[in-house]
Amino acid sequence: MRRKRVLRIADIVALPDVDVRIAAGAAGETNAVRWLHTSELDDPTTALEGGELLLTTGRGLGATAEAQRAYVRRLAAHGAAGLALGLGGPFGAPPAALLEEGDALAFPILAVGAGTSFVALGRLALGQLAADPIAQAHEVHEELVEAVLGGAGARDLLRILGGALRGSLRLTDRHGVVLAEHHGGVSASFDEEGALARPGALALPVGDGPASATLDALPAGERFGDYERMVLRHGQNALALELTRRQAVLAAELRLAGDLLDDLEQERLDQRETARRLAAFGLDAQRSHAALVALAGGETSGERLRATIARQLDRHAMPHLSSARHDGVAFLVDAPSEDGLLALAEAVSAGAPGARVAVGRAATGAGLGRSLLEARAALDASSAAVVSWRDLSSFELLLSVPVPVLEAFVDRVLGPTVHNGWLVETLSVLLESGCRWKDAAEQLGVHRHTLRYRMDRLQEQTGRHPDRPDQRMELWLAVKALQAIAMRGGGSFEARTDRV
Repeated sequence: MRRKRVLRIADIVALPDVDVRIAAGAAGETNAVRWLHTSELDDPTTALEGGELLLTTGRGLGATAEAQRAYVRRLAAHGAAGLALGLGGPFGAPPAALLEEGDALAFPILAVGAGTSFVALGRLALGQLAADPIAQAHEVHEELVEAVLGGAGARDLLRILGGALRGSLRLTDRHGVVLAEHHGGVSASFDEEGALARPGALALPVGDGPASATLDALPAGERFGDYERMVLRHGQNALALELTRRQAVLAAELRLAGDLLDDLEQERLDQRETARRLAAFGLDAQRSHAALVALAGGETSGERLRATIARQLDRHAMPHLSSARHDGVAFLVDAPSEDGLLALAEAVSAGAPGARVAVGRAATGAGLGRSLLEARAALDASSAAVVSWRDLSSFELLLSVPVPVLEAFVDRVLGPTVHNGWLVETLSVLLESGCRWKDAAEQLGVHRHTLRYRMDRLQEQTGRHPDRPDQRMELWLAVKALQAIAMRGGGSFEARTDRV
């Protein structure tokens, strides 16, 4: 049996018609090269098994000398054969830190001239190996890279992989949500119990952090061979790049959407600017939209709840923009009817245990700020799982009153008490209990005599007492006006935390 030729770093440098030289680590020129692997990740070792010559333009090397040294150390520790840096991209010459670390570790650093493409270098090198499966896997990798650079999504990448493997593939995010699937010549479906327990099935990690995912693979036969495993490693790398790009785009969109929602709520935009910024998200300011605001429950994060709601809206072809903060999310939705949006809110609540969802009334343009305020206020006004602006009662009127008018009323009714957080909280709890002193004292965790003392202090400062029905209504309206002011940006009132 004829033995396959062992390709070494020195052989790569000696290839005809390529501009490749050893820039550092010449002591490792006899390192054996099993195959060539291209990556622009910060840490490509997750897709390496050892013996690879890593081809990169240097986008993942890092901007500091220490990051570049660490990059080389990771490759050497993982058993890579060497690093080939393409010049003419981020780097016109190999960084000094890279060269120094290569020499220190006897790890070859190759400089690839701008006139030599990785594709040409790969074809020449792999041809020397006389190993067709490796060359074929490299061709699949080149197709994947071209697809990523061309803006292809995860579904297109799985299609390329599936065409090479003839198996079934599924990509799921870190929350278990399926991002894309491709089914080839496999009878078992991923939906069938125990599919991944089949002999030869693989669950491969893709990327890390917020963009991490899992690539599940079912072979067409009993198991994946060396060629298929090489293709899958290339697939992991390409998918990681795509998910990282996708995460960066999503983060930017969410940040811009959050800024827009804040500006709408604080009434900072006129109709023209509102229309311009809505159009950037593909929404027509002339059409009616409604706010949908939700609070996550249990261990569900705000981002996971946002993604859940977004998928439901996408399934119903309902244009929207969204933002997530901590445990809460906010949407503007182009909904055909309020009933339809309420039905969606019910579905969200049913599919996300513990979540509470609120819907504001439909509005256009700059009026969307009020829809957002109404949805948030509805969540505060009720503990029900699904609420809407219709549940606001008199609070709806207060949200429509200009802040200066509300501030003047609060100042007239509460006077200096408005700056005393403990008195205002005590008054609010007592009024919400229907002036049932025992219930309010238990909720506040104080004795009834303490509660009475606080309300006597309130009367001294305001001339009003909640025991008097005519004054009770004014006090209740003042407390609600304070809440409306806080919801619309805080106004000029600042509460102290003095105990009374």
